Amino acid sequence: MSFFGRFVEAGRIVLITFGKYADKIAIIVDILDQNRVLIDGPSTVNGIPRHVISLKWVSLTNFKIDIKRGAKLGEIEKKFKEEKIEEQWSKTSLAKKLKLKDMRAKMTDFDRFKLGFAKSKRKAILGAEIKRLMKEKK
Repeated sequence: MSFFGRFVEAGRIVLITFGKYADKIAIIVDILDQNRVLIDGPSTVNGIPRHVISLKWVSLTNFKIDIKRGAKLGEIEKKFKEEKIEEQWSKTSLAKKLKLKDMRAKMTDFDRFKLGFAKSKRKAILGAEIKRLMKEKK
């Protein structure tokens, strides 16, 4: 039994954590050396072109598709859509957190004010209800 569960291998889905395409997923197409891999978006699906990236800039995910090293774009795109990787990824907690982070980053001052106001209202309602239930219990 291996201690490690995720390996750098052709077909492994990775999350790009740094650079121009940060917070997007891509597929490892080939391993160049111990520090760099060739990834593809596929570009027709999510706009990430085939390029070389450092392993320090990516995080391995649990998802993997069955492709050979150096697979062509058409094959990668077909497997990506067949296995519905985009849908599977969007259901993960990390994807949900990244979406929430992006949504909060796009908020205006007024949106932040409305959110804070709604949270304070909710807190007041919950506090009053808890107080009422505690009185009933006694």
